[in-house]
Amino acid sequence: MRTLVVGCNHRSAPVEMRERIAFDEAAAARALAQFREAFPAAECVLVSTCNRLELYVARPVHGQPRIAEVMEFIGRCHGVPASTFASGLYSFEDVEAVRHLFRVAGSLDSMVIGETQILGQVKTAFEQAQAAGTVGRTLNDLFQRAFRVAKCVHSTGITAGRLSVGSTAVDLARQIFSRFDDKTAMIVGAGKMGELTLVHLLETKPGRLWVTNRTDARAAELADKIRRRHGVPAEVVPYAQWIDRLADVDILISSTGSHEPILTAAQFKPIPRRRGYRAILLIDIAVPRDIEAAVGEDDSVFLYNIDDLQQVTEANLAQRRQAIGRAQEIVEAEVLQYVRTQDRQDLGPLVATLRRHFQTVGDQEFARILPKLTAPSQRDRELIQQMLHRVTQKLLHNPIHLLNNHADNGTTRIYADMLRTLFDLHEEEAKAAPPAEQGPTDGS
Repeated sequence: MRTLVVGCNHRSAPVEMRERIAFDEAAAARALAQFREAFPAAECVLVSTCNRLELYVARPVHGQPRIAEVMEFIGRCHGVPASTFASGLYSFEDVEAVRHLFRVAGSLDSMVIGETQILGQVKTAFEQAQAAGTVGRTLNDLFQRAFRVAKCVHSTGITAGRLSVGSTAVDLARQIFSRFDDKTAMIVGAGKMGELTLVHLLETKPGRLWVTNRTDARAAELADKIRRRHGVPAEVVPYAQWIDRLADVDILISSTGSHEPILTAAQFKPIPRRRGYRAILLIDIAVPRDIEAAVGEDDSVFLYNIDDLQQVTEANLAQRRQAIGRAQEIVEAEVLQYVRTQDRQDLGPLVATLRRHFQTVGDQEFARILPKLTAPSQRDRELIQQMLHRVTQKLLHNPIHLLNNHADNGTTRIYADMLRTLFDLHEEEAKAAPPAEQGPTDGS
């Protein structure tokens, strides 16, 4: 099986592009079902977060989908041509795809290096793919290894300090305001990201805390949880009123799952004057964005989206340099070990195909020469067959020895592909390949 990943993240594509091809949970489930129907012999895990979209694919050596087909598949899922977002996509194959997943799961590829939320998001994506039936043995082994690598990476100390997007957003607030006891903060969105951000915001001890959500019951549930766990009163604001209440808000953190902006420039236009043009901080950590960019054009407004948070995270990197170096060493060692293991597993079917190929050639030549022999005895037949077998074994010795040796340095696939081409084994190997096996379905 060949492994590849196609995707984008906060470095390769701006938020405007990422939000066009983001998948919520329901859309991801539909996409996985469509993938299984379009590519029944392949495996797929779809990871979609506020900072990245990635499709991890395992396919037969000569099968589908290829990288271009994965890009087209993403476009079909959203009803847009792949050409409109292809410039923001990256792709990796085989060992590079393995390395990328290990770095992602270990948070080495995150906006905030060392944040632990991504590991949970990757696990959730893996479990969703298992439920959809798009995980077989190859991706099961790969992702289980990635989860173990992430734990080793986290043990280096890379997770120390303020790591999540929510905590970074609060750090940004500290750069705008010198005190918070006279400030009113509002959270729009009572999902997991909003809740995590809210917990970090409590460290600032804001004067008033408001919670709103499209579902009032969910907002009330979150407010009650904050009161019980943190002893902080939180007022629930009806969703229909939250924009009008912005005149009294100093810090707004928005993180909903809306597909359209929930705060437009037209809706916000009267707010600054009603506030007396006092500064207001708007932090939009949703993808797609909750707040129209034009809202930030007023001089009293500080509007930051999730890409802007990258500037804040840079200041936190210096203290983690040593841990990052150790974490990268762990990833490289684990990549090499995984590739060696997979290469050795892949050798068996290739060697078997190579032997069958040589045996078939020998059998064909034996069948061709036999009618030309004058009354060969059974013993003559056996001697000729033994000779063909010995010739086959001697001819195969060096190629197989070469493959086994290179399984220890991670270059087996180069030589394996060379042998496939030299002896034209592609079609024979495809015919001999067993049906894709499903891996364990109990998660990790």
